Parts: sequence; structure tokens; C-alpha cells
Amino acid sequence: MMDTFSFLLTWTPFLLQGFMWNIFIAICAVTLGSLIGAGLAWMRVRKGGKLGAFAEQLSHFLRGVPTLALIFYAVFVLPSEFTVIGTGWTVHIPQWVKAVIGLSAAPLSFTSESLVVAYRAWSRGDIGAALLFIPTWINVFLISFVASSASSLVGVSELVSRCNTVIAATGTSVMVPVYIYCSFYFVVTSLLFTALIKKFKSSMLMARIDQRMRHAYALSAARG
Repeated sequence: MMDTFSFLLTWTPFLLQGFMWNIFIAICAVTLGSLIGAGLAWMRVRKGGKLGAFAEQLSHFLRGVPTLALIFYAVFVLPSEFTVIGTGWTVHIPQWVKAVIGLSAAPLSFTSESLVVAYRAWSRGDIGAALLFIPTWINVFLISFVASSASSLVGVSELVSRCNTVIAATGTSVMVPVYIYCSFYFVVTSLLFTALIKKFKSSMLMARIDQRMRHAYALSAARG
């Protein structure tokens, strides 16, 4: 037992570096997906017509495509490098960028759909329903964080990939404790994040946001 503990402790710095990649990839994927998703939601509620219909269909399509398929699609379709026209500069696209693009589809679709629902709720004065977007959007990070382990399949040196490296270097006899240790990282982080989300829902910050949203709605209704 002590030998296993000492073994895992020895490899912890190496594994933690991979874990930081999981967090970084999840943050990048959620940021990219949320920004594009917000743009699609804006087109759906403000533009309408063919542009709004296109944004809605794109959101629905990405919601139904498996994340792993999108990651592989990004890896095999996007070039590893390209030359900037007229400059001769060669830009390399690392695998983690492609993984981020593939992982961004889920938060993109969620943001697009949820912002439209939140906007409609706010338009009818249901501020509480509109504000549900915030904690549920935070939960999207948790989903993307867990899904980031799929990036190991395309060569990103994140936690799962580094676990495989440790097993390959030291033998399959350590496979079970290494994978359990890997799962421990994801489980503990998920539990902590879930607890923070619950605390945030009842926090003073959420109450202030609710108050400001109601004030903004009252002003909008008075002008309209």
C-alpha cells in the first residue's frame, strides 16, 4: 500500500501538469463556444429570417453531434500549419487548439439555446427563469472539463494521456491505481465545482444580479 502511495506521489507533479491542460482546454473551449453561441443567439432573437433560421439550425446540429467525432473532425480536417498569404509566415496549429475547437461545440449550442430561452423569459418579465442561465452556464464548464479527457485520443498531453505514459513506462501492474488516481482528480474537482455552483445560487452576488435585472426590465417596460 505504501509502495503504491509513494509511486503515485512521485508521479504527481507530472500528472498535475497534464491536469492543468485539462483545465486550460476546458476554459478555452467554453470561452470560444460561449462567444460564438452568444452571436448565434443574437441572430436568432434580433435578426430573424433566413439568418436567424440558419443560426438555429446550426445550434441544433452541433447539439446532436458527439464531441469525440467533432474533435477527430477538427484534427483531420484542419491543417497542422498554414502560410499567411503575402508574408511567407508559417503558422503552426497544435493539437490542443483543434481539441478546443471540437470541444467548443457543446458550450456553443448550450449558450445559443439557453440565451434565447433566457431572453424570452426576460421579455415576459420572468426574471427568475432568465437568471437560471447563469448557474447552468457555469455547469457547462464542468461538463467540458470532464469531456476534455477525450483530447488525449488526438495526442494532447493532458491527464489521461500522461497516465497512459506512466503505465507504459512502469508496467501494466500500476494500471488500476493510476487510473483510480486519475479519476480522483476529476471526481474531487467536479464535487467542489458543484458545491460552488449551489453556493453561488444563494449568494449575495446572485441577489444583486437579480435586483439589477429587475430594475433593467422595469426601465425597459416603462420606455416601451
